[in-house]
Amino acid sequence: MPGRKDIVVVNTIVPGAYDALKEAFPGVDIRNALACESESPGDSRNLTRKLTNEEVALMQEADILVLNPHTLIQVMYDLPKVKWVQLTSTGAEQLLRERREDKPLPSYVVTRNISKHIGLIMAEYVVGQVICHERLWYSTMENQKHKMYDRSNKFTLYRSLSQITVGIMGVAAMGLEIARALKHFECRVHGYSKRPKEASERSPFMDDYWHGDQLPDFLSTCDYIVCVLPSTPETRGLLGKDILKHTRKSPVLINIGRGDLVSESDILKALDAGWISTAILDVFEKEPLSVESALWAHPKVVITPHVSGYGSAELRGMSLVDCFKENYRRFVKEQPLLGSLDWELGY
Repeated sequence: MPGRKDIVVVNTIVPGAYDALKEAFPGVDIRNALACESESPGDSRNLTRKLTNEEVALMQEADILVLNPHTLIQVMYDLPKVKWVQLTSTGAEQLLRERREDKPLPSYVVTRNISKHIGLIMAEYVVGQVICHERLWYSTMENQKHKMYDRSNKFTLYRSLSQITVGIMGVAAMGLEIARALKHFECRVHGYSKRPKEASERSPFMDDYWHGDQLPDFLSTCDYIVCVLPSTPETRGLLGKDILKHTRKSPVLINIGRGDLVSESDILKALDAGWISTAILDVFEKEPLSVESALWAHPKVVITPHVSGYGSAELRGMSLVDCFKENYRRFVKEQPLLGSLDWELGY
């Protein structure tokens, strides 16, 4: 938007993000504060390194920042001019954990990356895992190793996605993209949130909505439970203890949200009790998952290394630019920004 005087400072390992933002906003003063050019692009090990004095000085001159949460933590209470921080990630629980009670809340707005592109690739993960599970593709891979050509009922009488009910825990942007993808295959889709949704907030891709203390009833309807909830005081341990005993169909649990929704011991308990039939896990209480974890060798567990919402460098850059573009349009017009962090609610 030509003519704006905003200074936008970018410090992110998302490959190509700075160049893409410069190209998308030729009339805006966008500066690169990533000092370590030799870093491997996109390498998550670079997220937590200490900022240089030069990087901090650039950030303190900015009106708008584009950062990851780990970087923001280092300067969170020392940004005198900043009005808005766009995070590169979907989650912001790191900021909430570092919030200091002896200081006032930051005056700037923090927004999470809720780009449709991230929702789409998370939906791909869910649909892919559901199809893989229903058609026993992991078993057919094992059969191939042993040259077994098995066309028994076990492999031929699989369910169509139109025959299953998928419950999605978390019905914000990511959850709705997953619901939209599933409805393409005529799944029945249920949504669960901590608070009720008004009629105007409800999506045509959700067949039923559940909330709050309706969790046991929600769980009883599901063939699959897909978790995309953020980490908040209300969601930590939400699927813990014996809550999963309320399932009736021994569903598959797919967690691509946050690992503290259910502990490792509670997952193992639910599997051994038959409350769930399989756990497909992309997130864990502690990451990386310890080599000592019993989850690695459990026959009913599928593990992926927190990659459901990543994708190619091009896609990650595109998602950040798209999210920033819409929020910058709103910022200029002094409209509410999408994906704004509520410091009190924790998401």
